[in-house]
Amino acid sequence: MIVDTKPIQLFPVEMHRIVLDIDHDAITEYTLKHRDKWKGYTTYHDADINLDWKEGLPDRDNLEQSIINAAKEYLKRTKRPQFTDYGGGTFLAYWASVYDQHHQHGAHIHANSLIAGTYYPNSSAESSSIMFEAPWSSHLMHDPSIIDKSTFSYHPNSGDMLLWPAWLTHRVEPQKESSTRRIAISFNLDYKKYHD
Repeated sequence: MIVDTKPIQLFPVEMHRIVLDIDHDAITEYTLKHRDKWKGYTTYHDADINLDWKEGLPDRDNLEQSIINAAKEYLKRTKRPQFTDYGGGTFLAYWASVYDQHHQHGAHIHANSLIAGTYYPNSSAESSSIMFEAPWSSHLMHDPSIIDKSTFSYHPNSGDMLLWPAWLTHRVEPQKESSTRRIAISFNLDYKKYHD
């Protein structure tokens, strides 16, 4: 005979969605003009191109401070040490991606980081979603009941920013034909002591 049953939720993964009040239009216009200097769809693979893009980025200080403030709140809510409590500072790296038709990004994590995230200055109903995979998705064994729960798809709106643990696998689905360019500014945050 069962005397008591108490559900216990184990190992939750917390992700934050933040809506930014910065100049999305100016960031979009500047990034699209700068796009002609890139070989691929992103500045990630070329440090000089990325630095050149960042130097003239409109509302840059506000964007960087918003990312750091959101990360501090994320650390607080998820009971992780604050940047100032663990190594004395914040490491922040970020880059831009402009997704045209057929562009996609395969499943990956952000290695050597604490928090990963993306800010979307420009997106529309036709823009690709970002898809997150449950950490246990490769270990389903004989449990077909959770296959549908092993991924989470988020369709970004202009002005959205997402933060998640850097070890969470994610991908961007292929971009369909669209009159709106999907722009993503992705970033990594970490305790500065690991990047000195």
